[in-house]
Amino acid sequence: MSTIENSSESPGKIPDEQKSLNHISRTIFLRIVLPVLLIILLWHLISTISRSSLEEVFTAFIQLVTVGDSEGYFLIDHVRMSLTRVVIGFAFAMATAIPLGIAIGRYRLIDSVLGPVVEAMRPIPPIAWIPLAILMFYRNMLGAQVFIIWVGAFFPILTNTTTGVKRTEPVHIDSAKTFGASELQILSKVVVPSAGPEIFAGLRIGFGIGWMCLVAAEMIGGGLGLGYLVLIMQQIGRTGAVIVSMLLIGLIGFLITFFFFFIEKRLLKWRQTVSV
Repeated sequence: MSTIENSSESPGKIPDEQKSLNHISRTIFLRIVLPVLLIILLWHLISTISRSSLEEVFTAFIQLVTVGDSEGYFLIDHVRMSLTRVVIGFAFAMATAIPLGIAIGRYRLIDSVLGPVVEAMRPIPPIAWIPLAILMFYRNMLGAQVFIIWVGAFFPILTNTTTGVKRTEPVHIDSAKTFGASELQILSKVVVPSAGPEIFAGLRIGFGIGWMCLVAAEMIGGGLGLGYLVLIMQQIGRTGAVIVSMLLIGLIGFLITFFFFFIEKRLLKWRQTVSV
């Protein structure tokens, strides 16, 4: 009797193994197959517009790696210099934006004084700072480029940090005060952990904008860097090398963004995500 009942219920249910297989297949399609197809389609459009073949791009990549560019620098030299500049500028942005964002979000007096200043300067595009940066650091091109990166990364980190601090539940702060926590303990144990997701979001966005600003800043000079490589390859008509540089810029930005996601998931395991 039980066998008959089990056999009558089984046709209406999907086995757990089948559900798991369907989920894996769906994940592979959405995260691997579909992105690859989109990349191929995008590549076809780019190659059609720029009239460059895959063989030409691959040849340009091998030449940049083994022979170098027209000035004798290898591709790894340009990558190393770009990463050095963006790390320095991004480090300055984190060191200044996160403490200032905590202060603005936590203390009303600082918010009332500096909040309007930040909101007035935030809409200015980072690229618009390039002429001023050249005038400020006319003897130090590295300083001008780092400054542009700092401007691009500073405001997203600052805004997200301020928003995260302001969204801290007051009851959590009141509870900490009830147990005798000092202001420093409230900041380190309550406010900063609560604002953690917004801070990491600001870091991701800030790095992305800083990386884009770096490419633009390198085009004003410097002699090395992926942005400078794009410019000089365009000037001498090497379309394949231009595309190689652009693809490498995108790949590095993607890898570092993925790194931020990885660190965020490890440090903020308590954060819950909502998906459909």
